[in-house]
Amino acid sequence: MKIAMMQPTFLPWQGFFELIVKSDKFIFLDDFQFSVQSHHTRNKLFISSGTVGFYSVPIQKSRCFGFPLNKTLIVEGGTWKKKILKRLATVYSKTEFFSSLYPQLEDWFSKNYENLAELNIEGIKFICKMIGITGKNFLYSSQCDRRDYVHSARSQKVISLLKWCEATEYLCAFGAYDYMVRDNFSMDNVITKFQNFIPEPYFQKQTTEFVPYLSVLDALFNVGPENTLKLIMNGTKKWLTWEERSIYGQQYGIHSSGNICESCS
Repeated sequence: MKIAMMQPTFLPWQGFFELIVKSDKFIFLDDFQFSVQSHHTRNKLFISSGTVGFYSVPIQKSRCFGFPLNKTLIVEGGTWKKKILKRLATVYSKTEFFSSLYPQLEDWFSKNYENLAELNIEGIKFICKMIGITGKNFLYSSQCDRRDYVHSARSQKVISLLKWCEATEYLCAFGAYDYMVRDNFSMDNVITKFQNFIPEPYFQKQTTEFVPYLSVLDALFNVGPENTLKLIMNGTKKWLTWEERSIYGQQYGIHSSGNICESCS
C-alpha cells in the first residue's frame, strides 16, 4: 500500500500531483498547522508577459495565528477572487487551452468555503479533474481515529497516519527529509522513498525562457491536460532512498528550506 501525504496548498505545482498519482491513498494533512507566507495561501504564475508573481488567498490573520489549516479562516467577500480570475484571464486568455479550463476555475472560485483547508482541497480536486486524475482514494488526517495521533509531535503524527492506512511504502516529499532526520523518523516494515521531481520544459506562451516550479495551472493552460499529466508522470525518474537523499543533499547543498521549490517541503 503506497501512501503519500501533504498539507493542502493553494494552486499546487506539478510535483504535488505526482504524489497523488503515484500513491494508492493520498492523505490531506488538513489539521496540520497553518504557516504564514507559505504555499498554504499562495503560489506562482505569470502575472504579465515574462514576469512571475504570487497569486494569493487573504486569511483572517488576527484570528488564525497558530491554528490548523482546517480552522484557518478565509477573508470571504471582497474582491480577491475576482482579481485572481481577472488576472488569469488577462495573462492566459490567449493560451490554447484557456477557454476550456477557465470555466472550471470560475466554478471553484464561485463557492464559499469555511476554511483554508477546504478551499485548497476542493481546488486540488478540481485540478485533478481537469488533468484527468480520477478514482483516487483521498483521506484526511483529521479523520484519523488512532489514540496515538492527536497529541503526537510532527513525525509521530506521520507514523500514526501510515499505520492507520496500513502503509507498506511512504512516498515522501523531497523537502521533508531534513525534519524527518531531526525527528529521528523511523518505522519498521515501511519503505520510505523520497520524491526527486525535476520539471521538464514545456511551451510557455508568456516567455521565451522556460520558468519551472510554477503552479500546475501554467502547464494546463499552455499545453493542456493530456500533456500536463505526462509532465507529472515523468517528473521523478528515480525515487530516492534515505542514503541517496542524504548524498543528494550533501552534493548540491540542498535542504528543505533551500531554493529548489518551497512547495516540495
